[in-house]
Amino acid sequence: MLASNMADLRCALSSVLATTAAVALVTLSPSAAGDENWPQWRGPEGRGVAAESTYPEEWGPDKNIAWKTEVEGRGHSSPVIWGDYLFLTTSIKGEQVPGRTAPDHLGFDLKPGYLHPDSEAVDYKHALKVLAYDSRTGKLRWQQTAYDGLMYDNRHKSNTYASPTIATDGKLLYAFFEAAGVYAYDFAGKQVWKASVGNIAKAGLGPGTSPIIWEDLLILQCDQEMGANSAIVALNRFSGKEVWRAERTTRRSWATPIIVRAGERQELIASGAETVAGYDPRTGKELWRAPGVQSHPIPSAVAGHGLVFLTAGSGAKRAIAIRPGGSGDITDTDRVVWRYQKGTAYTASPVLHGDYLYLMSDGGIITCLDAKTGAVVYEGGRPPVGATFRSSLTAFGDRILETSEEGDTFVFRAGPKHEVLHSNSIGEPVWASLAFAHDTIYIRGDKHLFAVRKPLDR
Repeated sequence: MLASNMADLRCALSSVLATTAAVALVTLSPSAAGDENWPQWRGPEGRGVAAESTYPEEWGPDKNIAWKTEVEGRGHSSPVIWGDYLFLTTSIKGEQVPGRTAPDHLGFDLKPGYLHPDSEAVDYKHALKVLAYDSRTGKLRWQQTAYDGLMYDNRHKSNTYASPTIATDGKLLYAFFEAAGVYAYDFAGKQVWKASVGNIAKAGLGPGTSPIIWEDLLILQCDQEMGANSAIVALNRFSGKEVWRAERTTRRSWATPIIVRAGERQELIASGAETVAGYDPRTGKELWRAPGVQSHPIPSAVAGHGLVFLTAGSGAKRAIAIRPGGSGDITDTDRVVWRYQKGTAYTASPVLHGDYLYLMSDGGIITCLDAKTGAVVYEGGRPPVGATFRSSLTAFGDRILETSEEGDTFVFRAGPKHEVLHSNSIGEPVWASLAFAHDTIYIRGDKHLFAVRKPLDR
C-alpha cells in the first residue's frame, strides 16, 4: 500500500547489492529475466524499480495506450503481474444498514470516543472482489467475490476497503483485506484457502498494508489503534494456518514490511510510529529496535547499500537510514546512520535508485539525498504544475516517475540534477502505484486500468 497505496488522515522499496557485507532485499519469488513478473506491492523485492529500461516515456489518450479497461468499484491496490495474468482487488459499495456504528476508537490522549471527521462507510455492506485480467489484452479472465457483507470499521472517505496490493508466488495469489480476511486463489480463480487474522481497526481510516511472501510464509503487518493487539502475523502460504505471531505495541500503521539480508541472516523490518524493529522472519523473534518515524507509518521502506531507509510525513517529516544486523536497542549506536527531517510524503513511498534516495512531498517536490550519507544532493525539484501526490515513486532505466492524484505522470532524469523530461496523463485520478512488466507500464486509475506500451511496429 498503498505500499499501502492508501489514503489516510487527510486521506491515510541501482539494483541492490547482494554481498555478505551489504544488505540485500530478498527476492520474494522466482521470476524470469527482466520484468516478466511484478509479483507484489512495488514489484520484485518491493523496490518500485523496473529491471528493464525500454518502457515508454510518453503517453496520452492517443499515444502508447495499448488498452484501457473499466474496473468496477473502488480500490487503491496496485496491479500485480505474473506472465499473462494481471491481478487487482476492488470494493463495491452495497446497501446501507442504518444504525450500524464503528468500534470505539482511542484518541492520541488514549481516551475513548475518538471519531475522525472524514471516516465513513461502516454502515454499508461491501463486496470485496479479486479480479484477474489478461495482461496483454486487458480482457477480464475471471472475478471472485472474497467477501460480501458489513465491514468491521470505517474507512477514510478517500480510502477504500481494497487498498492492500495482492502478492503472488506464480502458483497462488494472496489478497489481504485486513479485518475482512486473507484469501488465497489459484490462477484459475479457485479459492484454495481463507483465513482471519482478527479484527483490525485503524481509527476509522481503513486498510493499506500489503502482504509479502518469504519462503513458505505469507507475512502480514497488523498494527492497529494505539497499539493494543498490534502484531505481525505469519501464515503458511499453502494452507493459511498461522505459523507465528509477534506482538507489538506500536500504533496503527499502513506501511508494508520488507525482508533484507544482514550478513549471515535475513531480517524482517517493520516501520512504526514509536518503534522501527527487525525480526527473524522464520520465528517472529525481535532482533533489534530503534525509535520510530513518529508520524503515521504509511510509506514503505526501501533498502540498499547496506542500509534500510524509512520515511513518514503525516505531521513530523522523517527519513531515517538504519544499518540492519544489530541487537537490542540500537538507538544510540552507529547503526542509526543518518536522519533527515524534510521533504517526505504522507502516503507515497520513496525510491532508491543508484546512489541516490529520492523523497517526494505531498505536492510532488523532489529531494535527492546521497543514500549512504544522507547529504542533500538537491532539493526543491518541482513538477511542472501544482498537484497532489499519493502514488509512490517508481523508476526504470535512468528515469524516475511521479504520478499525481490528478492522473499526470511526470518523468524526470535520475541523477544529481532535477530535470523534468515528460508530462503524461491518463485523464483520470490515480492513487495506486505504477507496475512494470514485459515492456508495459500498468496504471490503475479511479475507473479504469491502463496498459502503456510502445506499438509493436516501432
